[in-house]
Amino acid sequence: MSFGSIILVLSMVVFAGIVWWAFSPRFKKTHEKDGMIPFLDSRNHPPESFDQGDESKTSDKSKS
Repeated sequence: MSFGSIILVLSMVVFAGIVWWAFSPRFKKTHEKDGMIPFLDSRNHPPESFDQGDESKTSDKSKS
């Protein structure tokens, strides 16, 4: 077996593993939840990494 053949087989195994992981039924709820992220209203559902110390840029206090 040549080096290129080994790399090809290894790449195919890695690809098959990624496909299996992506379509695994136990991750279905996680993927559905993550798929809804673009449709969430950021004002009502801030991301988990939302920096609370930077409220001046995201608050409406300047409008009042």
